Amino acid sequence: MEDSALIDRILEAERAARLIADEAREELEGLDSRLEAEGRKIREGLMARAQERLDKLRLEERDKKERAIAAQQTRLAEASARMERAYVRYGDNWVDTLFRQTVDIP
Repeated sequence: MEDSALIDRILEAERAARLIADEAREELEGLDSRLEAEGRKIREGLMARAQERLDKLRLEERDKKERAIAAQQTRLAEASARMERAYVRYGDNWVDTLFRQTVDIP
């Protein structure tokens, strides 16, 4: 009888070990799926923040370009106005000088 009791105890221990192993396997699968979901959530959060930063940088660059273009247009308008004023003031002299240089009149 002792042998059968010992065998029963061994079988019961084996069943308990299988039950523990099955529970550990299920818990590990649950951990894997939770870890994968958490990783996906972190990646999505990082991508969203990166996209927001990229959009902000695009807006900043566009604004910077618009300011540079506006400044260039202002400088062009000022240069054109100076040229017009100089033409009004010296236009006849320029025409006369160019005519003399072209025709080679002393």
